[in-house]
Amino acid sequence: MANYLERLRSKLKIKKLDRDQPINAWLFVLILNIVGFAGYFYLKINDINLGN
Repeated sequence: MANYLERLRSKLKIKKLDRDQPINAWLFVLILNIVGFAGYFYLKINDINLGN
């Protein structure tokens, strides 16, 4: 049981971010997701259905 808890802790541990990560790519993905959610809520508020 102790071994299981240690493995669980190691998987849930927050890892430090790598400084070599491309920050511009992450910002693009984040902004694209925000725009997507904003568009979804805009369509829902105005009762616009794209499907059947």
